[in-house]
Amino acid sequence: MQVVHVIARLNDGGPARVIAALAGMLPDWRHHVLHGICPPGEPDISERVEEAGATTERLPGLGRTPGLGDLVALAALIDRLRTRRPDLIHTHTAKAGVLGRIAARWLGLPCLHTYHGHVLQGYFHPLVNAGVAAAESAVAGRHHHHALTPGQAHELRDHHGIGHAARWHVLPIPIPTPPVLPRPARTVPVIGFLGRLAPVKDIGLWLKTLREVRRSHAVDGLVCGTGTDRAWAEANAADLPVRFAGTTPTAHALAGMDVLLMTSRNEGLPLAAVEAMAAGVPVVAPAVGGLADLARIGAVRTAERTAPALAAAVIAALSQPAPAAAAAFASLVTPDALAADWGRLYAAVAGRDCFAAAAPDGARPSWSGWRSYC
Repeated sequence: MQVVHVIARLNDGGPARVIAALAGMLPDWRHHVLHGICPPGEPDISERVEEAGATTERLPGLGRTPGLGDLVALAALIDRLRTRRPDLIHTHTAKAGVLGRIAARWLGLPCLHTYHGHVLQGYFHPLVNAGVAAAESAVAGRHHHHALTPGQAHELRDHHGIGHAARWHVLPIPIPTPPVLPRPARTVPVIGFLGRLAPVKDIGLWLKTLREVRRSHAVDGLVCGTGTDRAWAEANAADLPVRFAGTTPTAHALAGMDVLLMTSRNEGLPLAAVEAMAAGVPVVAPAVGGLADLARIGAVRTAERTAPALAAAVIAALSQPAPAAAAAFASLVTPDALAADWGRLYAAVAGRDCFAAAAPDGARPSWSGWRSYC
């Protein structure tokens, strides 16, 4: 059986790393990835995806910026999919999700779209958000849609009205457990950031929160990652003891921090949070997207998305060990733990399994792990 993944770019972020995990944990499926080009300065992990067992192919015109290139990309996508006739199309990220679902409807092929996060909140002006939501609803049709947490499913399916309730699935993404390295001795605690330096991550609020913590506690900062906001962040952190380490292996990044502070405007099920949970690093974050679900099970300490509230939560986290629920949840979402669930989901969407019968409330089958928590 063949699945074709469609993604805007294979940068070193959650969606691309998830594709690599899926290729490695579902060997019965042949994985082919159609993708765009990473912009200058953004790491490309195509080789990592190929090492996991997938084949990759650049799609002309596919990129993040809207324009006439989208029509070129759509035509090329239809051509590639018509030639391959995969058993399943699995789309990732906003632009690729729109084009992939249009192409799937045109060709009559089954499609699953994963919302790793979404651009309906936290990215654009409210009027633009409304337009994006209308576009999402228009292309959703009767395709299958996948949320990473129950809260995300409720937001997208019920609040934004995207897709058909009977074609929504709730399943965590597979997140490999990074090795746990010993933490070096340090004289003051380190507050960390791990991820893309992009507007939705709001590094500005992270810096404000660090300043707020330093009003009463001696702490340093560590920023691991790169992106469009790095130069701005470095310029605005000149008065702070913050080290910008750039792209850093996850295990080394987590060994260098005592608390992972997230200040995102929106999240799906962030890999950085779950990786920190597995490594025993406490996570402090606003209750947005899937982070609210992690807070409900006691795995993440959340606070209002303001510098004073997040600073108070960081100070509390510094004096307490990471909650046991954090490591327990991280162990349930490894590729080995989720392989059977993902295999059943793919088979169901491809029409090769009857497990996808709608539940009485209209929801599709959900991961049993959430039911044990919620």
